[in-house]
Amino acid sequence: MKVSLKKRILAVIACTCAFCFLCQTSVSYADNLDKLKGQSSDLKNELSNINQELLDIGKQIADNEVKMESMEGDIAKTQEQLAIAKNNEKAQYDDMKVRIQYIYENDDETMLGMILSASSLADFVNKIDFVQTLNDYDREMLDELVTLRENIEAEEKRLGEQKESYVKLEKELTEKKEQLKVKAAETSTDLEALNAKISEMKAQQAKEEAEAAASANSNSTNQTSTNNKPTISGGSNSSSGSGNSGSSSSSGSSGGGYKYPSGPGVLTPSKGVNYYNGFRETYYSQKILPGYGLKIPGRHIASDGTIRDGNGYLCLAAHKDDFARYSIVQTSLGPGKVYDTGCAKGTIDIYTDW
Repeated sequence: MKVSLKKRILAVIACTCAFCFLCQTSVSYADNLDKLKGQSSDLKNELSNINQELLDIGKQIADNEVKMESMEGDIAKTQEQLAIAKNNEKAQYDDMKVRIQYIYENDDETMLGMILSASSLADFVNKIDFVQTLNDYDREMLDELVTLRENIEAEEKRLGEQKESYVKLEKELTEKKEQLKVKAAETSTDLEALNAKISEMKAQQAKEEAEAAASANSNSTNQTSTNNKPTISGGSNSSSGSGNSGSSSSSGSSGGGYKYPSGPGVLTPSKGVNYYNGFRETYYSQKILPGYGLKIPGRHIASDGTIRDGNGYLCLAAHKDDFARYSIVQTSLGPGKVYDTGCAKGTIDIYTDW
């Protein structure tokens, strides 16, 4: 009854250890995945903002090009108006120059002709006034044409400066667009790499969880198999006096006071399972499995609570395909010798009084 209870306790402890390991692994992966997903979300938002900015810049460039086309038309019209104004100004100036030259060169004859041809003093005054009015008209027309030309030239200059500003703006927008394209490509690459890393981590998490679950099942199965072994060997050695005396000697030394192994990478009573040199190390206690049929020469309990032979080797159980009986095997607790080959494959059981 006591043996059955101890078997159940060991099975529960083994399953609990495996469950705790699985939970720790899941929590660790969950934290890392949350961080990576947060980074992925940030990159997606950044890429979305870049794409929106690219759309805005594209719209600005299109609007600017429309304005430039309209500006080209305005400049062409202004240049035509300027050419006409210059021609009109030149024609008016030439006409006025001809009239002034004529009056200057024929001033006496003109005045005499007007006096002789005048029918009265009033008619003479009217003719003099006409000549003066004509001169004033020429001067006013010339001034107006000059003013018109200057205004058109100023408009042409303004349109030219505005065109230059549009050209400069288009250049700046185009450069910024190219920079954003490069940034978008880099962000997309980073996002793809991060998503690949997330997928890889998820796959690794699933793999390790599956391995941990399989390890828990294997541990439970192995514990059951180990617990059943002494029933077979015990019956064959019930008549062996040396086996009984060895066991009683060992049991007599199991009162406690052991200096249990400690430190990272070694098998301990509290740890229960350890991985060393590619093998899974566990222990089985002589308190539960006396092992009468193992026939270990010089069997005794060492100060750390392990069962050893007369040469100080740890007493081990391993699978026959891994190690033959009486093979010397290095463990995390030191060298040992295989006395039992009924263990699960890939596992080394260390015989103890724990």
